[in-house]
Amino acid sequence: MRIHAIIIALNEEDFITETIKPLYKHCSGISVITQYDRDYYSKPVVPDNTISQVLNYPDPEGKIHLVVRRYNDETASRNHEMNALLFDASRKIQPHGVDPKLIAAFHRPPDYFLVCDADEIYDVDTLPQIIEYLKKKKPRAMRVSGYNYHLSWNRREPREKYVHNHFGFVKAGLFFEQRRVLNWNESRLNKLGSKFGFKNLGSRLYNFIDCPWEVGMMHHAGYVRRNKEKLVEKMSRHSHMEAHPPEFLEQALQQEYEFINTSLLPVNIQNGDWPDSFFEK
Repeated sequence: MRIHAIIIALNEEDFITETIKPLYKHCSGISVITQYDRDYYSKPVVPDNTISQVLNYPDPEGKIHLVVRRYNDETASRNHEMNALLFDASRKIQPHGVDPKLIAAFHRPPDYFLVCDADEIYDVDTLPQIIEYLKKKKPRAMRVSGYNYHLSWNRREPREKYVHNHFGFVKAGLFFEQRRVLNWNESRLNKLGSKFGFKNLGSRLYNFIDCPWEVGMMHHAGYVRRNKEKLVEKMSRHSHMEAHPPEFLEQALQQEYEFINTSLLPVNIQNGDWPDSFFEK
């Protein structure tokens, strides 16, 4: 089964390498999409080292695609790259020196896309289990849940308070309607079905499933940054500003969290190349 990861990254030098690491072995390709020096509202951004880190990542199999292009919408940027990868660029061409079979194999479209934000880190030990579950169930799309972290990897939002949950795996040929929403009718049908005793009617009709927690999850560094200034910077270029009014940041920082010992975190987070402030004693 071929899986191609799509990561949108703008000034994510603290995360991009560690995001790619657990994915590389399991993906046929990885696209990192960046606007480099502009956000989705065309406001200037001072670039950091994200692009150089992607270019310098060891890539002996030629899996990593760096896409630098101006976009004005997150959903459109993701759909554009997904659509491009479905196109058979090898069809009817006359190769200039490479075996046509190799060219066709290189451009063979994936079975699934793995949609991942630059600060969503998969556990290197449980990602294989998640992929095996995907192979077994063969859904049109599968959500993956994750823990949400605050300012450091040691501060985790309790599971009963909040769970980061988005479509992680999407069957090739499906596209998003908004950000990480594949079809708004899913939630509408779920709500309608619940009134008549049909649980998750929309999800079942569309064959959208959730990966069980016991199989695996990812770890979302939603508010993990070097300092509060970096967090403010992130919030200022968010693609969904309407959901983040000025008071949102302070509310988020005041939420309950539980202290997690570093030794209990996934091994790739423990051993990652992070800024010192990402961990606490």
